[in-house]
Amino acid sequence: MFEVQPRVVPPYSKLAETYDIGLGIPFFVRTRIAFENLVQRYGICFRTAADLGCGTGLFACYLSQCWCVPVFAVDRSPAMLQMARRNCRDSNICFLQQDIRQLCLPHPVDLITANFDTMNHLLNGCDLKAAFQRIHANLRPGGHFIFDLLTHRQPSHIARGIIIRLRAKAGREFLQQIQWFPWQRLLSILAILRFSSSMPPKIEVHKERLYSPEATRRWLQETGFMIRGIHDAATLREATSCPSRVIIVVKRFS
Repeated sequence: MFEVQPRVVPPYSKLAETYDIGLGIPFFVRTRIAFENLVQRYGICFRTAADLGCGTGLFACYLSQCWCVPVFAVDRSPAMLQMARRNCRDSNICFLQQDIRQLCLPHPVDLITANFDTMNHLLNGCDLKAAFQRIHANLRPGGHFIFDLLTHRQPSHIARGIIIRLRAKAGREFLQQIQWFPWQRLLSILAILRFSSSMPPKIEVHKERLYSPEATRRWLQETGFMIRGIHDAATLREATSCPSRVIIVVKRFS
C-alpha cells in the first residue's frame, strides 16, 4: 500500500487536521438530528451544557449557537482542542483538556453529551464506571446525560477487516483500516494519512472497547442514573434487540 515506510504517531495528533471533512461533519449532521429528536421526545430543558470528547468542537459550537447556552468543551487531545478553538471562536464556550475519568467542570451543568464513540475509548468496565461516576458528580440534580455507544454486536464482515477511503483535503489521502475482534470485544482502527507522495504516511492507532447495553445499563443504575431510553442510533426507535450502535438517555436522580 505504501511506497515509503509509514510512521506511527500519537492518536489525534495528525488526524485533527483532516478530521472534519472525512469524519466529523458527516457524523455531526446525524448526531444533531438524533439529539433534537430525543430532546423533544423527553422534554429535556437545559441552561448549561458540557460536551465530552468534543473533538474539533462541532457539537459544542452547535449547542452554544443554536441553544444559546454556555458550554464546556472537554477533550483529552491537545491537537483536537487546538482545532476546536479555531473552529469555535465563541466566548460562550470554555475549552478544557481533561480525562473524563477525572472529569471536573468549573461548576455542575444541566446537560452532558458524549458523541461519536467517546465512551468506547474507555477500554475496560472499571474506566467506564469511573467516567459515569464523574459525569454524575458534574451534573445538576435532574440533569441529563446523552451519549452514543458502539455495542458488542457488530457486522461479521468487520472481523475480517475492512478499509474505508474517506474524504480529505486536496493533495491528501485519508484511509481507515478497521478490524473487530469479537472475543475481546475490541475494535482496532488504523487512521492512515498521506500528506504527499514524498512524505511517509502517518498512522494513528485507535482502540475501542465495545460494551453490551445490559452491562452499561447496570453500571449507570449503580452510579445513580435513571435510564430514560436506549435507542437504536440508526432509527431512534427503542432498542428492543441489540443494534450495533445505541444512543442512551439518562437522568440524574438527585
